Amino acid sequence: MFDIEQFYAAAFSGQRCDVQGLAEHVRSFEHVVFWGAGNLGTSLGRKFLQLNLPITAYWDVRAQQIRELHGIQVLEPFEGGFDRSRTLVVFCITNVFVAQIVARQLRENGHDNLLIGHDLYQGLICPVTRESFDISVCRDMPACNVCSCTRLDNIVRAANTKDGSDNLHFPNITFVINQKCTLSCKYCYSYTNNYPKEKRVNFPLERVTRDIDRFFDAVDSVTLVPVVGGEPFLHPDLGVIVKKFLEKTNLGVLNVTTNGICKISPRQLEGLQDDRARVFFSNYLDCLTPAQGDLFHRNIELVQSQGVVAIAYNTTPQWTVPVTLDDKGFSTARTTAMKANCMLTPYNGKYVKNGRFYPCTIADSVHNLGIADYPTDYVVIDSTRSDNELRQRIRDVMEAPFHQACRHCGDREKVTARAGVQGFTDYAGRERSPSRGVSDV
Repeated sequence: MFDIEQFYAAAFSGQRCDVQGLAEHVRSFEHVVFWGAGNLGTSLGRKFLQLNLPITAYWDVRAQQIRELHGIQVLEPFEGGFDRSRTLVVFCITNVFVAQIVARQLRENGHDNLLIGHDLYQGLICPVTRESFDISVCRDMPACNVCSCTRLDNIVRAANTKDGSDNLHFPNITFVINQKCTLSCKYCYSYTNNYPKEKRVNFPLERVTRDIDRFFDAVDSVTLVPVVGGEPFLHPDLGVIVKKFLEKTNLGVLNVTTNGICKISPRQLEGLQDDRARVFFSNYLDCLTPAQGDLFHRNIELVQSQGVVAIAYNTTPQWTVPVTLDDKGFSTARTTAMKANCMLTPYNGKYVKNGRFYPCTIADSVHNLGIADYPTDYVVIDSTRSDNELRQRIRDVMEAPFHQACRHCGDREKVTARAGVQGFTDYAGRERSPSRGVSDV
């Protein structure tokens, strides 16, 4: 009998996968539906057709715009009247902010037969193995979600593992280099609208580079570093910061994430020609003006003209409403359970920002917005006297049974119609008129 978990395990480790068993499993269903007609759904669907595997339909909230893919009809989610017990859903939603909510919608609608698209991608399409590892392959594959690639993570981890059991490895660690942006996204996950003018700043170059040196000297390896803001291309020293990151041999892939609605200069792109680096353009065009759209496309052309890999996300038709940051008074038992069931694993989704290490964006925002100060929820990097001390302090924060900031968190229950909707919402979830302008484009 085919075991999908064994298939995934082989895919994650770079071993040969049971493609024939997968094919027989897929053909045992009357209907095969792909949820998601973006980069991943397109690439994986093409592979299914090459293997002569059936695809009944695609589901996508952009059905009216896309209509068909590979000659296959694109329907609104849950359209088609397919018998749930005889329908296999291939889940190709890679946006981490909405994937969990959409997956829950599937379960609530009785769809229990599920294949995970990015895991299938690793087993069916990804050419990277430990024996033939070329990081430029990862860099150049827009359908691959490097943020959740277990295969790449295993390869980077293995290359940097030392003897003994005290290895400290991160699948990803986000470095925040500023708190200023050219957009005013109503549902910004980092609550940028809430920062007063005096806090909308670029962090000093000396501070950022010291954080990079201290952190990478204290850990064994990091598979992925997203460099974010705010808007990182508003930082005048971005090129220098990129070069500092790429000095680190225990770093896998570097992503500079931009909204594309800013002035990008060739000087800021210096160093990004490295095989490990690329620029990710978040696509909010559905919510922006034609002039902003023109700037977005010009910036992609500029980045490519400088020999830098530029990857534009698909338009994102769904986005979560971020949690309110008020203290909800949760009990210790509840916060402990929340931490245990958090979508962020102990070593995934952490932040380094302005001299501190944070376990998540909630802890970061609660502290930096001045809502509350919980010293046990972060590490002041310069308060540690050695790499070993910093390493242990980071581990202590990550492995705490709960964080005080967990009381300010909660479930992301709502999904907006579109990502990048412009407006102002404060950290308590109240809509308001803009009182402060965003940075100049």
